[in-house]
Amino acid sequence: MAASRPKPSSTNGSPSPLEAIPRGGDAAKLAGLLQFEAEIRRQATLPELQYLVANEARSILSYGQLFILRQATIGESFKVKCASSLATVDRNAPLIHALEKEISLLAEHNRLDEARSFAAGSLREDEALTDYPYRELHWQPLLDRAGDVFGGLLFARDETLRDGEKYRAERLAETTAHSWLALTANRPVRRLPILDTRKRRWIAVAIVVALLFPVRLTALAPAEIVAQRPFIVAAPFSGRIASIEVMPNAPVKQGEVLLRFDDVRLANELELAEERLAVARSRLERSTSSAFGGEDETSDMAIMQAEVEVAQAEFDYASQLAGQSAITAQRDGMALFSDRRDWEGRAVNVGDPIMQVVDPEQVMIRVDLPAAEQMTLAQGGKVKMWLDSQPLWAIDAELESASYQARQTPEGTLAFALTARITSGEARIGSRGTAQVYGRWVPLIYSLLRRPISALRQFIGL
Repeated sequence: MAASRPKPSSTNGSPSPLEAIPRGGDAAKLAGLLQFEAEIRRQATLPELQYLVANEARSILSYGQLFILRQATIGESFKVKCASSLATVDRNAPLIHALEKEISLLAEHNRLDEARSFAAGSLREDEALTDYPYRELHWQPLLDRAGDVFGGLLFARDETLRDGEKYRAERLAETTAHSWLALTANRPVRRLPILDTRKRRWIAVAIVVALLFPVRLTALAPAEIVAQRPFIVAAPFSGRIASIEVMPNAPVKQGEVLLRFDDVRLANELELAEERLAVARSRLERSTSSAFGGEDETSDMAIMQAEVEVAQAEFDYASQLAGQSAITAQRDGMALFSDRRDWEGRAVNVGDPIMQVVDPEQVMIRVDLPAAEQMTLAQGGKVKMWLDSQPLWAIDAELESASYQARQTPEGTLAFALTARITSGEARIGSRGTAQVYGRWVPLIYSLLRRPISALRQFIGL
């Protein structure tokens, strides 16, 4: 397809340029041809050039419809890029498919670098071409500077082109190709390189090696910076919190009062327990005196002694609860809780956590690994965390523990609880972000297909 195209001359039966020039009153057509060529060269973009040629070339050449085709990026086929009387080309239109197939068949039997006239549907029977009103087609190639075909003009008419019209079609194609090359920097079609068998084999080998390249399984999961060994301050009994004595995130000392409970009920219970203990002791003393006085009440002394012991236990328990109405810090640290207004006046049950006393220097990463991202993890495995407040710097850590059973997170998803020890970087307790957990080494193809295979198995039930 790189052969040079023949030039029209009077010796081979085609009209020479001088013979094709209109005579006399047709000189206006020659002026129109020159003016149209000037219009072509003034187009600023390729779509504008294609639209102008497809719709305005009727001023120099009569046709029913004109299609502009360009060579495909892959393969040897040609695609319709513009058509006269159409704003856009519908790639699903039967006529467009039929014309593209017709040009492909023409390339199999003839050289597309030469102009050809043929009847519509002569190369293959197609219903779209059978119903097409224009029966004569003329292919006029668009050649690059090396003489190779990169596109073409396909004229659809009721009759074949005459010799003078063929010359005008050739001039139109030459001018269009020149402008097309100028607008695309001499690259009218950005075709993909055609690889020979040897290159394909090397590419296949490279792909196989790349797919077998070892990589580490990774998973992304939400993470939070938490205290390493927090002391949980929980409600020792059911009651109402009267006051919180410290500020949130404030440093506290061992023995410092953290909060106080409403002790009215505790004081009343302690007073009642003290009175019951006094009554039980009085009864026991009277029974003991009666025994020395000759009255036989020795049989009731054991029972009264037991009642005294029970009353004493109740009094000790009430005293202990009364002493716990003010909770103190068991160690130095920082008090972590939401807000004093959230707790003061609030009723709590025994065991409800209220706050934590933590060491701000001893922190770790808690990761909620989704159950769908479950993988084999080893202690000491690599973990990285990107804080929401510092997305460009990662905190390095080592995996310490991983739960064997998934639990439901506050967001309603099942996740495994992981803890990691920070090895480099600093973070504040309560900071949130995203952690990347590293698993074992696997081939790249397994890493890419692990989730699709898992989803496929769940879909088909295997």
